[in-house]
Amino acid sequence: MMNTFLDGDSLALRAITMEDASEEYLSWLNDPETTKGLETGKFPQTMDQLESYISAMMADRGVIMLAIIEKSSGRHIGNIKLHNFDWISRTGELGILIGNKSVWGKGYGHESCKLIVAYAFDRLNLRKVWLAVYANNPAAIHIYQKLGFEEEGKLKAHVFSGAAYVDKIFMGLFAQDYASKNKA
Repeated sequence: MMNTFLDGDSLALRAITMEDASEEYLSWLNDPETTKGLETGKFPQTMDQLESYISAMMADRGVIMLAIIEKSSGRHIGNIKLHNFDWISRTGELGILIGNKSVWGKGYGHESCKLIVAYAFDRLNLRKVWLAVYANNPAAIHIYQKLGFEEEGKLKAHVFSGAAYVDKIFMGLFAQDYASKNKA
């Protein structure tokens, strides 16, 4: 029985648990194609490190980390999180990993982000959600733009990713802009 926290059409988001520390999850972190646009993946990861990471995320009250579950199969296909909260400024950072490559291109990144952004604005009362994305991740940039995120700045040739130095792009979305774009 899955304890769903946020429910979408094709996906459910639930709190990550130690049971999510699987060989499949570990394979995502060690796959250069999966981690090309992410900060992780620069060094080999072990199951002990993955378990320690999940344990730290579960214990940190300043992080909301959710497992992305494909409803049709019940599979854990990735994770999404809100973190780096500034409760005075009412901002938080979004991060996502769709690790299971067999579901890439099915709209799951968009649906996951839409669920957590609505949660950030409607339930956490955040004023702004921001993120950093590497320029060599055009699929992610497209998802963010579709949701209404706008580029706010970049650090040029800032990160080494995919055997090249690429820009690190900062994007933001304000609650009022999201509300006006996503009216029923």
